[in-house]
Amino acid sequence: IEAGMLIKEYLLRGMIKKVLILTPASLVSQWREELLSKFDLVFATTDDLTFRESPAEFWGKDRIIASLNIAKSKNHFQSVIEKEYDLVVVDEVHHLKNRQTLNWKLVDSLKKRFIFLLSATPVQNNLIELYNLLTLLKPGIFKTEGHFKREYVKRGNPRLPSNREKLQALLREVMIRNRRSLVDVK
Repeated sequence: IEAGMLIKEYLLRGMIKKVLILTPASLVSQWREELLSKFDLVFATTDDLTFRESPAEFWGKDRIIASLNIAKSKNHFQSVIEKEYDLVVVDEVHHLKNRQTLNWKLVDSLKKRFIFLLSATPVQNNLIELYNLLTLLKPGIFKTEGHFKREYVKRGNPRLPSNREKLQALLREVMIRNRRSLVDVK
């Protein structure tokens, strides 16, 4: 819903035209239905017949909801990264926590003006995963991985932050955390 509000607002203000939403395949149709029913926004999806009949025409559309697995596949990767997007939204962003994966490399390669990353799953393993995600949002925010480790990771324990307050201040620049209790979701 938050992503839909952001997309609708940016469209109404004329700030964006080309939007790419990347999501797990199982959520493609849910995204389409919610954007249509709640925001009156029509998107082409990788579930559409148009996609199967003419992928080149499909990737040229202004509003796309795509399965991340399809977008990163060898048949589509190049078509996806050649386009310029005003806004990229990535759902279930914990799938991008490793910089060595094709998921991360795809999103990093996208030509984008704005990017919005969504996750209900917090970073669970080590702080380098956080570094990898934030590098997609704001490249250079932590300089290099080595600098990040020296500055923000407790030596010998990649799960414990050092300089916690400074790290939290930087995170507040790029992250909004809404909990269910805050929005009264049952």
